[in-house]
Amino acid sequence: MTASPKARVLIVDDAVVVRKALTDALSRDPALEVVGTASNGRLALTKFTQLRPDIILLDIEMPEMNGLETVPEIRKLDRRVPIIMFSTRTERGAEATLEALSRGATDYVTKPSNTDIESTFHRISDELIPKIKAFCHVPAAAVPAPVSPLVSMRKPLLQTRKAPTAATRVHLVAIGVSTGGPEALAKVLPALPANFPVPVDCRRRVLCRCENAGLANPSFRGASGLLRAIITWW
Repeated sequence: MTASPKARVLIVDDAVVVRKALTDALSRDPALEVVGTASNGRLALTKFTQLRPDIILLDIEMPEMNGLETVPEIRKLDRRVPIIMFSTRTERGAEATLEALSRGATDYVTKPSNTDIESTFHRISDELIPKIKAFCHVPAAAVPAPVSPLVSMRKPLLQTRKAPTAATRVHLVAIGVSTGGPEALAKVLPALPANFPVPVDCRRRVLCRCENAGLANPSFRGASGLLRAIITWW
């Protein structure tokens, strides 16, 4: 049986200790492979064109070219490669997080602010690696992602509902997305027919610029003009 190809990761961080911690942690997973590292954004652009990784882990505070400057430059080279921001500044709702996402980053994980290697490894294994596998479409059955005990104890947030019958009239289609949602919307919305019979209401969890989410593209609006793309807070 042929082994599944590994997800190829490029690590970009100016701290040697962080690059080593990430490399060691990711290399322990048989589904992941660190193909290169870079200490700033300028070097990362060169490494990206040479290595063509499947995913990029990117810090923000770096010399010469920081992470926020690097994201749009990567997007000029590749619009689809996942970029996960891994920085002490990318906390939930933080200005740096929203700015990175608006410039084209796919997702984020907050890097521990202390130098405790154990906590760093926990953050990598519990949060970062599962996101890498999800974005790189690593089969969960073949290589199960580590799950935090707290996550497994939570009750499901979604409940199964019966599908509407043929007689049910639909008045509105609502699409809710979270971090990384613009890529999904960029695939779904253009596939809708121009004569789509009902309005489509799109809502995203974080604030971003419409043009970066692809929602300002005229191709997202059918001839009926019923599509309403709304960026809002949840």
